[in-house]
Amino acid sequence: LTVGYYALDYVKVHTSGDVIAYKRFAKALMQNDYSLARQISNKELAAEVASKRAERNKFFSGVRPLFTYHEVISQHLSSDGKSSRLLVEQVTRVGTKGQVGFGGDDEVRIRHTVELEQVNQLWEVSSFIDPAMR
Repeated sequence: LTVGYYALDYVKVHTSGDVIAYKRFAKALMQNDYSLARQISNKELAAEVASKRAERNKFFSGVRPLFTYHEVISQHLSSDGKSSRLLVEQVTRVGTKGQVGFGGDDEVRIRHTVELEQVNQLWEVSSFIDPAMR
């Protein structure tokens, strides 16, 4: 029963609109797709995030990203349900020199603090902090 409760909670969190919007934004950053990032945030934030591309790419220097998933540490929705604050750890499994296999032989963990607001019933990233932004 406890496992079922945690599984249901996991699905509920990872399918909520704010988390889906955050994941799209994080994926855009991983792929250096700042036009997509601009669609999910405001122009100023997208420009600021884009300006830190080199710092962000250093996290993956010398490794080959294989796949990425997100661990939502906390999700706080406002009482009116129109704003959200997330603390998420982005985990990217990577391969280093000579590594063979799907799962890689190491991982890169990057903590994100994200604020989102609902604008015209769509979630938009209004604040994003990762180590590159500090």
